[in-house]
Amino acid sequence: MEHKKTGTALAALLAAGACAAYSYGRMQKRRREVQSIPKGAKIVILGAGFAGIHVARELMRLIPPEKNADIVLVDQNDFLLFTPMLTETAGGSVDAQHIVARIRNMAPGVRFQQGRVTSVDLETKRVTIEVGGEDGIPAAMRDLEADHLVIALGSCSNFRGTPGVQEHALTVKTVGDAAAIRGRIEALLERATDEPDEEIRRALLTIVVAGGGYSGVETMAAVNDLLRDSMRDYPTLKPAQARTILMDLGDRLLPELGEKLASYAQRELEHRGVAVRLKTGITGAGDGYVEIKGGERIASHTLIWAAGVKPSPIVEALDITQGRHGGIIVDGSCAAQGRPGVWALGDCAEIPHPDGKGTYAPTAQNAMREGTLTARNIVAALRGEPTKPFVYTPMGEMALVGRYTGVARVFGLQFSGPLAWAMWRCVYLAKMPGLGKRARILADWTLDAIFGREGADSIATRGARKLEAPGAYED
Repeated sequence: MEHKKTGTALAALLAAGACAAYSYGRMQKRRREVQSIPKGAKIVILGAGFAGIHVARELMRLIPPEKNADIVLVDQNDFLLFTPMLTETAGGSVDAQHIVARIRNMAPGVRFQQGRVTSVDLETKRVTIEVGGEDGIPAAMRDLEADHLVIALGSCSNFRGTPGVQEHALTVKTVGDAAAIRGRIEALLERATDEPDEEIRRALLTIVVAGGGYSGVETMAAVNDLLRDSMRDYPTLKPAQARTILMDLGDRLLPELGEKLASYAQRELEHRGVAVRLKTGITGAGDGYVEIKGGERIASHTLIWAAGVKPSPIVEALDITQGRHGGIIVDGSCAAQGRPGVWALGDCAEIPHPDGKGTYAPTAQNAMREGTLTARNIVAALRGEPTKPFVYTPMGEMALVGRYTGVARVFGLQFSGPLAWAMWRCVYLAKMPGLGKRARILADWTLDAIFGREGADSIATRGARKLEAPGAYED
């Protein structure tokens, strides 16, 4: 018995010693790493979307304060827009103010500079920004210089040169866009309620959404539910007068998901009154109509464009190699080709897969992890060590296709119906920055479930329209 006790004590002592040695080794390694970081490094991050924020936060974790690093995060707005919930705002389930988080509270220790990027010199890594200049605030120009420049300016809507679309379509890129969609639907219902002409009324109540990917499907689902739910408050309007049309050039919706889930999503949308038109391209838009290939015109006053994005116009003007999709070509570590000290990630970069087959998709899931890796690679470069390539397999994809209905593929498993809808809400609620914001969103959902959706408040809508996404181009 005594031998057993002695053996147990010896084993415990050895285990404790091993743990202490491991901790000491890690502490010494960390100390050597910190010592090898030069003092006073200047790092400028353009864009405070998912990618840029994660670069800033990881840099603050890796570079200790005594190194006096000057880390500057630049964006034209002082908030991060949580883009996955834009359609929830457009559909009236979540208040617009609840899906934005103040940047200054998200990256403590980072110097935040609100302003619009006007020029970027990649050779000297000098950035010129304009501060103020709106709402009666005097404008001022400021220059920022960097040892390492991170470009994470995100994307904007790609209208593909389609005549009239940019002038007449609504987009789903900013919180102001979401509020504008909601306000448009309420205004159309008010206008249609006493319209005696049946054709005019039908055109007023026709909503066309272009794009069959995640953004287009979720926007159509939210808009369709909002339109049909709101019509109950207008006794002179009949549900049959409402027409919602989802168009896409492909042969099925949600190409990122499997065919089974895509078919389920289409069936659910059609069951809820949506007309899904595949292999259909929009060739033009104008006052009161949407034109499709073949010359057919659909009478409608609302076209919502969710048919693709392209990198920020600022990226397009840069003297740097750009890829097939217009993004900055980088290597696996997110370093720009031929531009030492310049990094690009998120929607405005084309980051190759490790096997060399294609590039990573412009999703928030990828952007967050690209941001963390880029920060680590910048620190590695400061220490004179080799960088690492970005390697990531998404955990899954999810989409809402209507009230209490969704589709999801998580770790290879497929889900549909109420379970997928609940998974979507749980996952994105958990990812929303800030406990206070999560509580407010949960309250919005609870009130929506108990009392139903309220009509858009015109004052709140006008206020929300003034808000723009980070840099106007979010990741």
